[in-house]
Amino acid sequence: MKKLNLILILIFTTLLIISCSDEDDTFLVSDTDYFPLEVDNSWTYENELNQNSESLEGLETLTVNEQSQNRFSFTQTVTNLGGFYTGVLSSGEVYKQDGNRKIIYDGEFSIQLENNLPSLNIPLQEVVLYDANLSQASIMSSNSGEFQQDINGFPVDFNYEINSIHNGFSAEEIINNETYQDVFVSEIQVLLSASAFLVFTNFTILQEQTVTTITNYYAKDIGLISSEVSTEIIFEDIPEQLEVEVPDVNFTSTQQLQSYSLNTNS
Repeated sequence: MKKLNLILILIFTTLLIISCSDEDDTFLVSDTDYFPLEVDNSWTYENELNQNSESLEGLETLTVNEQSQNRFSFTQTVTNLGGFYTGVLSSGEVYKQDGNRKIIYDGEFSIQLENNLPSLNIPLQEVVLYDANLSQASIMSSNSGEFQQDINGFPVDFNYEINSIHNGFSAEEIINNETYQDVFVSEIQVLLSASAFLVFTNFTILQEQTVTTITNYYAKDIGLISSEVSTEIIFEDIPEQLEVEVPDVNFTSTQQLQSYSLNTNS
């Protein structure tokens, strides 16, 4: 009886090992390149911006223009309207880790305010754009910090938090009537709050809130095929001392890949 039990245990263990091996042998753990980075690689996008009941459209081409060791930078060639997320990419640099399985961004992005107020420039450091090592719903990176910005002569203190989230893999996505397979989906969330010190008191200008959500789709061996951005900033009543009205911000931005040109020699 003991011998029979031992044989059954060995069979079960063998089957378990084979099963786990089969599960792991998928594109999810392969060294798939979800953003081919090489100088002169380019992607052309159809862009759309919806803001203040207006809709604007345009084209742009994002090009890898420079490589310094393992870091890559981009340029935008814009016709009528640039894209929000590609604007973020072109303001910084990206680099890869662990082969093609992880890509990281350093730079910043700007949110334009109205009433001729300066843009909010939020630093983005070591933000993971995708990480194929992790499972769906994992936090790929989380960064927080603060910056100060002058509004009408008064220093305003901003606190921010940047979360990058693994939204899983999609078997296929259809963009501009083109079908792309093995698509990695990720999300970047930007949380922001702000206050100003006026007449011995700290005034809250912006309650902590998620001001921007960026959802990106990266296709196997092609790169970014789509980006969806939603931004909403709701300010508190501005103290009279600032002598300026800061309107709320609300807009959506989309980018869809129209065409691409990739170096196939690498």
